[in-house]
Amino acid sequence: MKPSRLIRHLNTKHSDLINKPTEFFMHKRDALKIEKKFISQVSTTDTSLLMASYLISLQIAKYKNPYSIGEELIKPSLTAACNEVLGQSAARKMKDIPMSNDTVERRISDMAEDTEMQLIEKIKKSELFALQLDESTDIQNNSILLTYVRYTDHYENDIKEDILSVSELPKHTTSSEIFKVLNGFIEESGLEWKNCIGVCTDSTACLTGKIQV
Repeated sequence: MKPSRLIRHLNTKHSDLINKPTEFFMHKRDALKIEKKFISQVSTTDTSLLMASYLISLQIAKYKNPYSIGEELIKPSLTAACNEVLGQSAARKMKDIPMSNDTVERRISDMAEDTEMQLIEKIKKSELFALQLDESTDIQNNSILLTYVRYTDHYENDIKEDILSVSELPKHTTSSEIFKVLNGFIEESGLEWKNCIGVCTDSTACLTGKIQV
């Protein structure tokens, strides 16, 4: 920031501004500060509005409603109710809650990923775990593998059972393909087979392969 370097920069890079008065540059400086402040206010989402967006998205997921219900029904209902009960200022704040179709999808994906990570961390701390497998189909008739896990929850000092994963299966749902899908999930999650003390199935041929029980 030496004066000589600043003058050289002005002469070489901004020769059209050499004869401008000092007030011109001060005005530019003040305008830049105002612009930075405005951009910061626009780009920063209120924490309470962000939390409200996640809470509403959680309810949409729990009741299996379409993502568009947030923008089409929930937000207008909140706005109308707040305008009637709390006033226009509260109603305007309700309009700022991010509730678009894509936003709700991202919120639900974020919460699902976080829930899965918490469960995997609990399983790792449990050291030993058992798996239960079941093959099913979704509404589009695609084959899926449901994996349940039983582990020791050290936080509550109790044995818990949760759904570990829902994985899509290839067209040929043989026992070897099922194992590939399950093994891929186990390795990606950082779990180890040596800590698995049991695998339970419903004795169907595709799950047991050549080993019938």
